[in-house]
Amino acid sequence: MRPGRSEPFASEKEQPFLIRDLRSLSFLLVQPQDSDGLALKSHLERIGCQVQEIWPPPQNYPTDIDIIFVMVDRVTESGQTFHWQADTPSAVLIAVIDYENPLSIDRLLHMRVNAVIGLPIRPFGILTNLLAAVNNHRREQRISLNLERAQAKLESCRVVERAKLAVMLAEGYPEKVAYAVLRELAMKRRTTVEAISSEVLIRLGWSDSGAAMRLSDKPDWQALCLAGAAAHDESLTDKSA
Repeated sequence: MRPGRSEPFASEKEQPFLIRDLRSLSFLLVQPQDSDGLALKSHLERIGCQVQEIWPPPQNYPTDIDIIFVMVDRVTESGQTFHWQADTPSAVLIAVIDYENPLSIDRLLHMRVNAVIGLPIRPFGILTNLLAAVNNHRREQRISLNLERAQAKLESCRVVERAKLAVMLAEGYPEKVAYAVLRELAMKRRTTVEAISSEVLIRLGWSDSGAAMRLSDKPDWQALCLAGAAAHDESLTDKSA
C-alpha cells in the first residue's frame, strides 16, 4: 500500500481504517465483463470506492493500486494465470470465488488472499470483509516493519560487539576502553560507531567465519582508520572546490 495513506505508521498504531477512509484507496477488479463483475463494480462504486477493471490478468500491477479483487475461478476456467507476489504483496488481495473444494482452497492459501467473497455478489458482508482485510493487511505490514527494524538493530549491535572484542584482543584494552576507542574514532571520522566498527573489523582482518589476523601481523589499524578520515576529508574538499 502506498506510504502516507494506508501504510501503517507508529503514530496510528491503534487507529483502525474506517469506512470513510475507503474513498482514499484505489481498487482494481481483475475480472471479465459479465453480470457478476458488473454487480461487484456497482456495489463498490455505491460505497464510494475508486474502481478500475482489467482483463485478462496483467503480469504486474500499478503501484498506486491499494486493493485488488480477483475472480479466481474465472481466471482458472479461462486458462489465464494470475501473477502475484504472495511473499511481498503490493496490495490487499481479495478473492471472489464461485465454489469451494479442497483444490480451490489450497490455491487461495498459496495466493495468501486477505479475504474471500462468494458469488453471486450480495451486498451483505462485502464491506465488512473489505475493512477487515485492509486492517489485517496494515497490521501485518506494521509487524513486518518492526521486525525489519529489530533485525537491523540486532545486526548493528553484533558488529559493534565484534569490533569491541577485536580491539580488546588486539590491544589488551578492557571493554569500556575498547568501546571508547571506537567512539573516538567514529567522532573523528564524523560517522557512526557501527560504521567505524565495520572498518575496524576489516583493518584487523576479522571475518564472519571467525578468522582473525595474527596479532603479530596486525596493522596500525587506528592509523589506517584515521587515514581513511583524511581521504574522506580530501574527497569533501574536492567536491566543494
